[in-house]
Amino acid sequence: MSLEYSLYPGCVATTREIGYELAVRNVYDQLDIKLNKVDDFSCCQPACLVHSIDYVKGLALTSRNLAVAEELDLPMMTLCSSCFGNLSRAKYMLDTNPRLKEDVNKLLGKAGREYKGTVQIEHVVTTLYNDYGKEKLGSDIVNPLSELNVAPFYGCHIFMPAKYSDFDDPENPVKLDELIVTTGAKSIDYHEKTSCCIGCGSFFGKVSEEASVRLAENIVRSAHEKGADCIVTTCPFCIMQLEIGQIKLRERDMRFNIPTLHYVDILGLALGIEPEDLGFDLRRINIDPVISKL
Repeated sequence: MSLEYSLYPGCVATTREIGYELAVRNVYDQLDIKLNKVDDFSCCQPACLVHSIDYVKGLALTSRNLAVAEELDLPMMTLCSSCFGNLSRAKYMLDTNPRLKEDVNKLLGKAGREYKGTVQIEHVVTTLYNDYGKEKLGSDIVNPLSELNVAPFYGCHIFMPAKYSDFDDPENPVKLDELIVTTGAKSIDYHEKTSCCIGCGSFFGKVSEEASVRLAENIVRSAHEKGADCIVTTCPFCIMQLEIGQIKLRERDMRFNIPTLHYVDILGLALGIEPEDLGFDLRRINIDPVISKL
């Protein structure tokens, strides 16, 4: 039976990382996984926004998307780890707190919606690992990436806090590593693979921006020292931060130039998809170190 999802693209993938969204669409099309466009989805309202002013209203704005997905009666697949974490958090809060669910539904009722608790929230990586499966992915590979050394970068929101998403062990995650190995590439171990890139926090003033550059330096330097040809992430925010971070590091006479990709990018290459159909021409860091290993 073929897989089918309601696509929740989020904000970053559709505006600042459109190459990543292109890659997802083309990879899933090749795998015969159907992604349904939903015009009624809105921003997932990260907890650092409206929630800090009015918690219930902020949660209602997030949960409205869950209610929309329930009406479509399909699993909801996100492109962004931050969206995945935020939506998973909202579901957990409503499913474990009946009073909070009642308060949120009073607000949703004004918009003709109701959260029932039936929605299944997925992420690009969870659908490939849990639903499609490593073994089936392995059988689809036509261009094994046997010469490619990959530094996996898990990011934060795909499994933290673990009680929200329950995808992998946040202390010793292995599933992204396993998916990388499925493409034929080597997944290398390095110190910063479970660190934080600060994500949207870099937009909150000069101190946060400086922190994001220092975090990027730590991550790419650690990967570089282990001989990585590229860094592979689970999140478009991580792609953006590690690419922009490397560009800013050039102003400090530090040149790493390590391509930063999403897992679907290397999967697409291993499936035989052309680089231009994976949005590689939209990357900020030269992708040649990856292409040369094909």
